[in-house]
Amino acid sequence: MFEKIKKSKQLALMMSERVGDYLSLLKIETKMQGAVLVKQAIGFAIAAIFGLLATVFLGVAIIVSFWESDYRILVAWLVFLAFGAGAGAGLFLARKHVAPSEPFSHVRAEVQRDIDLIKETL
Repeated sequence: MFEKIKKSKQLALMMSERVGDYLSLLKIETKMQGAVLVKQAIGFAIAAIFGLLATVFLGVAIIVSFWESDYRILVAWLVFLAFGAGAGAGLFLARKHVAPSEPFSHVRAEVQRDIDLIKETL
């Protein structure tokens, strides 16, 4: 029993020494996640703006092409439905591919490794 108490004291000392390492790793991962999110947000914003402009001008071009025909109203509604279907497909794809990796996974792995080490020694 005294051996287990001695080991737990040693493990407590090790864990207290590693707290600084955990905080440093957490700070690094926070900066990395922030940089990735900023780059993704900028890229998606640029893509959204130009995609929206291209889509609007495509719709106008299609409607203008049929302006002098009897199908003008039908074409306008078909363009609207096509844009709605494209928006729905975009939302489906965006929700399907959200967050491929968990944030702070390295910190979680290090803490779990230390917890496993403590369990093995006790």
